[in-house]
Amino acid sequence: LKKSKFKQQKLSGWRPVPTITSTTIIFICLGLIFIMLGVLILIYSHKIIEIKYQYDNHPSCQYSKICNITIEIENDMPPTIMIYYELDRFYQNHRRYIKSKSDDQLNGKTFTLDEMKKLQDCSPVFTNKEMGFEEGAKSITGEELNLDDLAIPCGLVAKSYFNDNFTNWKLDGENITINEKDIAWSADKKLKYKNTKDLSKQWIDMTNEHFIVWMRPAGLPNFMKLWGRIEDIELKKGQNLTVTIENNFDAKKFDGKKFIILSTVNIFGGKNYFLGISYIVLGCICIVLAVVFIIGYNVNKKKEKYV
Repeated sequence: LKKSKFKQQKLSGWRPVPTITSTTIIFICLGLIFIMLGVLILIYSHKIIEIKYQYDNHPSCQYSKICNITIEIENDMPPTIMIYYELDRFYQNHRRYIKSKSDDQLNGKTFTLDEMKKLQDCSPVFTNKEMGFEEGAKSITGEELNLDDLAIPCGLVAKSYFNDNFTNWKLDGENITINEKDIAWSADKKLKYKNTKDLSKQWIDMTNEHFIVWMRPAGLPNFMKLWGRIEDIELKKGQNLTVTIENNFDAKKFDGKKFIILSTVNIFGGKNYFLGISYIVLGCICIVLAVVFIIGYNVNKKKEKYV
């Protein structure tokens, strides 16, 4: 076979050879960048104004399904103001919990009870009865649900849906509007969640954004999820914000706590001290590694000198 020019050609691209000097410089530069970014995030997080109110221990919420709470605004809060709910001691990151849902069902595909049990996607919660519904439970169209039918949707994640509701928002007695749209990831809304053709068997609208937000599991046992936004209204120090709460979600079962949070935002999002500290720690590790490389190189060089 003749040698072709293609076989003989050599790669002429840049092929850097790492040295102790270049490696050290890279680690030091990365370390400084991470530290500066971490400090910047901490500074911006410190400027965020946040009000956190635990409502499950409020007297009127402890003994009633419907209760009113009043949040005193302690600092001026310019719009946009994010409204979150927070749960403590709720482990959404448990492996069995996360797996207990059917992505195909949530995407609008119809299954029979036998088909779903064979797939085991929703194990151990399949039927409406296993979801905790009782006689007289209604579908989203108003028809009574058959307790022995396959729940739509089924699974532990759907069963534990956070169903508290926050309504009748008033600022010093005047009604204000809460924007509850566009709170879920756009990719989730467009690609992952669709209703089935027969709505008479669905216990919840699977395109409901509050439901979609809940179905994305949190990584930590103490987490908060977006409920809505206050737009175009500034909350001023000394004002009182009143909200009516439908207190349906029982946090006492897992010895948990429920909070409502008001927070301003910045270019990095909400308050996140953990992210800032993580960047600083990572930056320090990079610089320590650079120092270790230098010390190790010099020690090794001295040993070679006396060999």
